[in-house]
Amino acid sequence: MRQRGRAITASRESTSDEWSTSDEWSTMTAYRDDELSCPACRATLRAFAGRHVCDKCYGMLLDLTDLATAIRDMTSLDATFEFHDEQPGKRSCPKCHSQMSTLKLRISLDDEIEKPRPTLDRCPEHGLWFDKDELAAVFEKVAGKGLGGGGGGGTLARKGESGPSGSYGWKGKHGVPEWWGGGGGGKW
Repeated sequence: MRQRGRAITASRESTSDEWSTSDEWSTMTAYRDDELSCPACRATLRAFAGRHVCDKCYGMLLDLTDLATAIRDMTSLDATFEFHDEQPGKRSCPKCHSQMSTLKLRISLDDEIEKPRPTLDRCPEHGLWFDKDELAAVFEKVAGKGLGGGGGGGTLARKGESGPSGSYGWKGKHGVPEWWGGGGGGKW
């Protein structure tokens, strides 16, 4: 919104309650980051626990450290990742808008190599984009490996089934993964 007169701005990084003023024409902006758009359906992404999720198509941008942590929680094993058949893709990264590549992910857990089926989108700077059910396919491929970990001692409930202590595991009561903010019923 353009306004003549005094513009009031605040910085998120500011630790004090200081405000700066200006007597010139200015553009006032909302007190929030630019909205990120889903590379699959263009809907606005929602931030959740450091991840960016799409409430419309259920996709998610996930950095590799977060994925490795989730796999470690499920298996008690450290995962290493390899990218195969990487090619230029058609989608743009929601954070930096650079063109993502498409690839096949291979996950090494101890001496085993898991090859989930989905073709994923990758930004070298910001991580992997998972369309609906692609992250579930990766998790299903590593489930039951190692000693298990979080998520009910390695037992993962299927959609609609209750696991230990009433938990529905990583795949939530309504089939929406609890791990990224869903599964609590209703809109996540």
